[in-house]
Amino acid sequence: MRNKLTAIFVTATLLLCSLAQAQVETQVTRKKALLGVTNPVLQGNRILVGEDSNVAVSDVVLLDIRTDYKFTRIKAKQNGNRIEPEKLGENSYLFAGAGSYVVEVTAFDPEKGIEDKEVSFTIGGQPKPPEPGPTPPPGPAVVPNDYSLGQLTYDETPADAANATKFAQLYRDGAGKLFGTAGNLATIERVLADISTAIANRQCADQAKCEQWGRWKTKLDAAIKAEQARRGSFTRQDWFAALGEVATALEARR
Repeated sequence: MRNKLTAIFVTATLLLCSLAQAQVETQVTRKKALLGVTNPVLQGNRILVGEDSNVAVSDVVLLDIRTDYKFTRIKAKQNGNRIEPEKLGENSYLFAGAGSYVVEVTAFDPEKGIEDKEVSFTIGGQPKPPEPGPTPPPGPAVVPNDYSLGQLTYDETPADAANATKFAQLYRDGAGKLFGTAGNLATIERVLADISTAIANRQCADQAKCEQWGRWKTKLDAAIKAEQARRGSFTRQDWFAALGEVATALEARR
């Protein structure tokens, strides 16, 4: 009888030790990430980038999960809204964009059971985008033209209020994404590509208006390149202002 009790005690002790060792650990690491980089090459302690790069530095957080459980799942929220972070590895995730984050980590193992853990952190340091200026009143408009884009946009925009409204929102939203507004952070390359795709897939009341929008886009892209060449390059703030200038001019033609 004593030997049986001893065996039961030893077995229970081993089980408790096993449960005690099973755990979920999280590590939050703050880093800096470069946005708008093309063709990066590491040269000594420098990172060389392409001439068409528009480099900006953004704060990011790396979340690493260490556990001996077989399965893990995370649910993340930024400022109360559900998001999907970028997955870097088996249990490693990247978070970008200013805001407050709450991450729920659930680990499951058929032998060990379920363990939940919550991690909270904030990401700051994103430049605050300037407040957009007031929308000009309808009629003969005086539009911003600091980047030589507003007047061209206003003069060349077809009499197509539906598409003018839609495209104005594209440029306005694209400018905001450069600063991670509403949790949407994107490079200028991604923003310009999305705008071009949306405009290329436009639907118009007639073929003549669609062709006029095509000429408008060609002239606008050429004007942007010319202004970049005149200034030497565009910073992220320059891109924000330039896209906003186009949006404001389109809004004046709605």
